[in-house]
Amino acid sequence: MFDGATFARMSIARAFRSMNVVTLVAIVALFIFFSEAHWRSNATIRGDAQGYCSYLASWVVYGDFNFDFYENLDPENQSRYWLNHYEGAKPFPKLTMGVALLQLPAFYSAHILAPFFEFEQDGWSIPYHLAIGLNGLFVFLFGLWMLLKWLKRRFSPFISSLTVLLIAFATNAFFYGTLDSAQSHIYSFTLFATALYCFDLWLEQNRRITLVISALLFGFICLIRPTNGIFMLLPLVYLLMDEKHRNSFLKPSTWLAVLAFCLPIIPQLMLWKMNTGHWIFYSYGEEKILWSHPSMLKGLFSYRNGWLLYTPIMVLALIGPLFSASIDKKLTLALSILIPLHIYVVFSWWCWYYGSSLSIRPMIDFYPLLAFGLAATLRWLATKNSLVWLGTGALLVFLICNQSIQTLQYHTGQLSGSDMTKRAFNRLFMNLDAPSDMALTGAFDAPDIEMLLLGKPERLLRDTIVEKEWKLEGIETGLELSTSKDFSSPLKVGAAEFQTDFDRTMCVTCEVESHLTEKSEAFLVISFLDSNLTYGYHTLELHKMAKHDGQARQLSAYLRKPADLPPSGYMEAYLWYKKGKGSLKVNGLAIEQLDCPRVTTDYLTH
Repeated sequence: MFDGATFARMSIARAFRSMNVVTLVAIVALFIFFSEAHWRSNATIRGDAQGYCSYLASWVVYGDFNFDFYENLDPENQSRYWLNHYEGAKPFPKLTMGVALLQLPAFYSAHILAPFFEFEQDGWSIPYHLAIGLNGLFVFLFGLWMLLKWLKRRFSPFISSLTVLLIAFATNAFFYGTLDSAQSHIYSFTLFATALYCFDLWLEQNRRITLVISALLFGFICLIRPTNGIFMLLPLVYLLMDEKHRNSFLKPSTWLAVLAFCLPIIPQLMLWKMNTGHWIFYSYGEEKILWSHPSMLKGLFSYRNGWLLYTPIMVLALIGPLFSASIDKKLTLALSILIPLHIYVVFSWWCWYYGSSLSIRPMIDFYPLLAFGLAATLRWLATKNSLVWLGTGALLVFLICNQSIQTLQYHTGQLSGSDMTKRAFNRLFMNLDAPSDMALTGAFDAPDIEMLLLGKPERLLRDTIVEKEWKLEGIETGLELSTSKDFSSPLKVGAAEFQTDFDRTMCVTCEVESHLTEKSEAFLVISFLDSNLTYGYHTLELHKMAKHDGQARQLSAYLRKPADLPPSGYMEAYLWYKKGKGSLKVNGLAIEQLDCPRVTTDYLTH
């Protein structure tokens, strides 16, 4: 019987055949990348990306492999480089250089072109941010294309394309492939997808070149993230289970592949040897892998970045081995081994939530193999009746919408990865009109880093000590904003004047009397700036927080200094009456630096 569901399924399949799904992702990704234009505010190279670009700036700008130039820089320029200091050794990045090697062509191109557009050739100006961001985006698209080619060797074009579409739009991969594309995870994702495809070709054609290329790619995967060396179990399982290739260990081509695997790792070993005297060196200092205390349940389900809570589509991927044995027994076995092993390794890291990130970033590295499980589940669901297929389609649309909303909320700062709680999650879930990040500060809870580093349970109670305070002069007597686009005088605090490492936060308070109509909008605005660059922009929605009855109320917001704000930067707070009728009377505006250490009950009672 030809019903509506069958017609819809055939129409979608024809649409996938008429336009490559990677082309669709590319159009959306490029539009978002250029419309957001992070490179214009030098916001592409941030976080871990600064560590990778430290290598690049050292090699290209200074022609220095060993970071000898670093000691001659002034403190502000030194702050750009994420170099760790080790006893008896020269400073160098804690992160390995794998991503930097893959970003080198883009970085060098920016270095050559920078003076033609009147930018500094310092490794950190706008052309470098643009080049590194675009490089990551194109690597992401190439990875999706290779994943599609690999999946088509086992599934229909429709299932393969649908799987790639879901990996792109229903997971956190899209954010890290477009808006934060200087991070390592998209590079690992693409290398793994390409390695799987090349290894497949070698199994089929037995050509030496495809084996060598796949080994080289696995070498880069291990260099970027050494714990991802467990991915090598996949070719090992194939070789042990396949009689045709079981004797490959003794062939010359295998030893050539071993050499190719080691090739990208050699420069890193040389750097460690030159700087520390050791060929193998643990560069993360006090940050540890807690093998005996993994946080797998938290990592999967916690409101603080829990992977399956913020990327629920992957539930379908995890059950994939139940339906994939008839498609590829060897791959099913490898997937069944690697899923729990990768989860164990990822969530044995002391910072199991991986900082302020969107879902669990390192799981993106594993998505190519999880795509096989996802495709197997979709293939099984596609064989069921029309009602099941329609229900599946509705679920997939919901998961794409949910992920898109979460991506937007994380991008705007509403969803705070490391500080999320059940209360904050419930207020944000599927909410396009959710309050701003500062309106949610009371619902956030920062992690207890001190205990996490020791592998111990987090403390629940806090003490609060006011260390410093700044007030806006002359506002105590009252300031009335009543004109559209009216601003109060800004309260500025230099970045060198305040510190918000670990337990320290900044508390911004204002006392307001609100006489606003329902259509009025007024905000407390906080920015972190340096020259013309914005490192953070936050708003507290006064028209939603304060009742419009003329009663004075004190409102507070808590936040921390961005890690990349240079010493020459500053924090600025002011009131903004954006639009509408009525007035807003401000009686006080102050900023406090708080030390909020977590303490035991005994400490508080004494």
